Amino acid sequence: MKYKPFQIKTISETTDCPSTSQLGNHPTKHSHSVFSYTAVKSVSKRFFLVSILFFVSLVTACVPTKIGEQINKRITDPFDETKNLNVHFVTTRREMGAKDRCEGNSFGFITDINPHYGICIVNVPAKHVIGDISLDNNQDKHTFFQFKGRVNTDEKEFLSKIKSSGSEEVLVFVHGFNVNFDEAVLRAGQIKYDLKFPGEVVVYSWPAGADAGLLGQVMVKSTYDLNFTEAKINREPFANFLKEITTTGKKIQLVVHSMGHQVVLPSIASLAKSGKSKFISELILNAPDFDKNEFELLLSDLTKSSERITLYCSPGDNALIASQKVNGAPRAGMCFKYSGVDVINVNEVDDPVLGVGGLGHGYYSSRPILTDIYQVLLGVSVDKRLFIRKSGPKNGENFVLRK
Repeated sequence: MKYKPFQIKTISETTDCPSTSQLGNHPTKHSHSVFSYTAVKSVSKRFFLVSILFFVSLVTACVPTKIGEQINKRITDPFDETKNLNVHFVTTRREMGAKDRCEGNSFGFITDINPHYGICIVNVPAKHVIGDISLDNNQDKHTFFQFKGRVNTDEKEFLSKIKSSGSEEVLVFVHGFNVNFDEAVLRAGQIKYDLKFPGEVVVYSWPAGADAGLLGQVMVKSTYDLNFTEAKINREPFANFLKEITTTGKKIQLVVHSMGHQVVLPSIASLAKSGKSKFISELILNAPDFDKNEFELLLSDLTKSSERITLYCSPGDNALIASQKVNGAPRAGMCFKYSGVDVINVNEVDDPVLGVGGLGHGYYSSRPILTDIYQVLLGVSVDKRLFIRKSGPKNGENFVLRK
């Protein structure tokens, strides 16, 4: 008795399912399909039946799912009304104020010996303007951000809470230069809310900021130098934090801004160099205030560390232009092509009103960039995302976010 080639035609719309070529679609007498005539003839009937059962289970597990269903399943909370959110914090700042508050400079801008862990409960108003984090504990909660409390934990409890989260993802946010602790917490809450992010959000707050006095605010160069020093001091603590949070088994989505790259990038590279690979799912770099040449030296290790790297840049970023003058070297966030990195120029959509002090540097929390980051977290390829166009061959970036 001769067996006819076994054929199954299927359409797979998920990346986890094998392709039709892998499933032996349209085999011929010369093909190497699992169920070709030659293969079937050479095996016992029992093995053949077992193979059939395995194959059918494989196919039924790959029933096509509509993209809308996938997104609806991912978004467990619509974030369509005013909401209290838990923002986990890990900070190396020295504790300065009351231990039950997140506002009012509760943590300073000098590095402590040991990190502090906890949760800030943040009221995120449904009526807030995208990118704005106006705080007022005494005004309308639907219009203003408010702090609702603080819960102190330790490292073990922190990791346990992340691990027990119902989502497979965790978003880690690392802020930039001259950002106080409470501002960093509010920003993390805003990003989680506006991205409708299903998992826990963690802000890693290193000791950035300035003296609250007028002189401290005016002496920007002095503040920059102090923050730069603190950022470098925090590389090892951040590497330790990353090693610990990866033990939770969650997909790490890492969002970094400005001088925060001084903390993050060398830490990631050192972990990759030690043999750790693909421990970050999406590495999202926003306006990196980091030496371009040094970035290129770290690049091979950075690409080992992450499933994908996205870098948002702007040649009109006045903060990075000033940093270039101070440091004597171009910054990575000024739009240059890097192998293995999706470099996206956001200059067309950057609105200084949404930036930090009108510098065109704080675009990472604005609507256009958050819209793109939302698609990044869904795993959409850069060339298939909304409002993205390919850049010219002579331009520094690979892609442009259209206005």
